[in-house]
Amino acid sequence: MLAGTYKGTTGVRQENAKKWLTQRLPQITAPAHPTALDIGCADGTHSRVLSALGYAVTGVDFSAPMIAAARELSDDPTVPNKPRWLHGEFLAGRYADDRGTEAPLDGERFDLVLATAFVHLFPPEADDDAVRKVLRHVTPGGTALISTTADAADRQGLEIKAGADGRTAHRWRNHYTVESFMWLVREAARDVYGVKVPVRPWVVVDPDADGKLWIDVVVDRPA
Repeated sequence: MLAGTYKGTTGVRQENAKKWLTQRLPQITAPAHPTALDIGCADGTHSRVLSALGYAVTGVDFSAPMIAAARELSDDPTVPNKPRWLHGEFLAGRYADDRGTEAPLDGERFDLVLATAFVHLFPPEADDDAVRKVLRHVTPGGTALISTTADAADRQGLEIKAGADGRTAHRWRNHYTVESFMWLVREAARDVYGVKVPVRPWVVVDPDADGKLWIDVVVDRPA
């Protein structure tokens, strides 16, 4: 449902994604060739931005239509350094490439790990596991950027997600206050890394949705 909706806004979203990423992570424009993992990559907007900046990118998503859209949008012979697209389930760690070959990621580490509008899709307790697994994929000295919407009170449950084409689908959704989401990330980082680590939050108003707040959290893994 959403893959078709995303296609109509690809250009604008990619431009906005580059601005957002460089504001949160100024170091991503450094003249290096690091690695990045884009978890819940959807149609690959962030992955393509990072790829253009010189990253070797792996994008993963559980939605087959989204991964198909990501592959289609990056199918340009003039574009070097194309992302690697994998379809699969994050917590289970089971992925397949475009040939259907198994491509496990457990144990792989990346200089930058993105989890944008992702961990809030897991039921309670599973979101703890999701954040910990996101952070385990960060190489020592690397960085994670985790984002979700911020609400006045914690709540969760099944919600209806509507696409631009009028179709709807039910999905699980957690809503966090800024404080509860920061606690979730901080505790996961301490569990995974064994020490208290720097956690930098931004709370911003969504320019496209009246009154909607986002919280972006940057986590630096100790070297």
